[in-house]
Amino acid sequence: MTDLFTTPSMRLTQVDAGAIERELARLWSAATKTEQTGGVALMRACVFNLVVLTDAAHVAPVTNIIARLTALRPHRAIVAALDGDDDATAPQPRLEAWVQAHCTLAPPGRPQVCGEQITIMAPRAAGPYIPGIVLSLLEPDVPVVLWWTLDRLPDHALLANLQPVADRLILDTARMPGGVDTLHAVRSLIDAGVAVGDFVWGRLTPWREQIAQLFDAPPALRRLRSIERVTISHVPRGATAALLLVGWIAARLDWRPSKVHHTGAVLSRPDGGSVRIERVEVATETADDLVSAALETTDARFTVTRSATGSHLVACAIIDDLTPIERAVHLPTLDAATLIADELRLAHHDPIYEAALRQALDLAKQQPTPAPE
Repeated sequence: MTDLFTTPSMRLTQVDAGAIERELARLWSAATKTEQTGGVALMRACVFNLVVLTDAAHVAPVTNIIARLTALRPHRAIVAALDGDDDATAPQPRLEAWVQAHCTLAPPGRPQVCGEQITIMAPRAAGPYIPGIVLSLLEPDVPVVLWWTLDRLPDHALLANLQPVADRLILDTARMPGGVDTLHAVRSLIDAGVAVGDFVWGRLTPWREQIAQLFDAPPALRRLRSIERVTISHVPRGATAALLLVGWIAARLDWRPSKVHHTGAVLSRPDGGSVRIERVEVATETADDLVSAALETTDARFTVTRSATGSHLVACAIIDDLTPIERAVHLPTLDAATLIADELRLAHHDPIYEAALRQALDLAKQQPTPAPE
């Protein structure tokens, strides 16, 4: 983990774009004077704008994530934190703001790379003021990423004002109520032209990699097109992840919905064969989202299972008349900073995620199969 240093926040007495920019100038001027008097050299960097929509209770954890993200991708963060309840009868809303810098502690002889954070605290009634302030504070000529941390679906009025300049919208559908309804809402955003990144999808990356690698060997690859059953086990909060994983498998192998039984869905393969899909809900607290994934043919079984400790995944290929192959791989900790950095590898839309989402929604009518007692 890279060592980080965050400057004390500098609170503003006046909140407007001009006042915020002047405070930022003073912040960097003070840093430059420190450098000139023998301090460590600082390099101010910004490869993208990160606009964060959150609430007042989450400002501190969001700031910690922004600081960690600075070590991966230095940027300008604009945090708009809403406080209190909506109250249309409230007097003229009062805004508060402060600025601070996040710097990596570089080895001797190398400059500290720094990003900056602008935090604006506003009552919920002041929501309509937020887009104008944010737009005036964006660094030009670099991408704009909107990170929606609120537990409810993105407000379309707010998105309508920010969408023209936002290159990506990042959210976490696992945190939002509604399950399948939330996924439908995300698809509506995509259909409207919004490039969406979902933390649920990012956390599935190790699972997708291990499933794909199970079919690298020729004997396994020959059986890929003849899979007859897919079973995904998940904890209750992992229902969205399970749907997206099944959707990804179906989309990559060009399976099409055929019919739904009470025990699962049946999909049609391109060769005319059938694949039964089952999602099994498991009551356990030792797993995060997914427990296991199994793909089966008449003579083979391919599985990826989370270890009891949650520290690694175990991938196993069992093919008749062949020696079973098993490997354990470390399961990395994918915090929000890492997930956002991964999302930035894509400039706009993620066609693989969007195809998986469409397939997942086609399968959403299936109810999870109860776990055997």
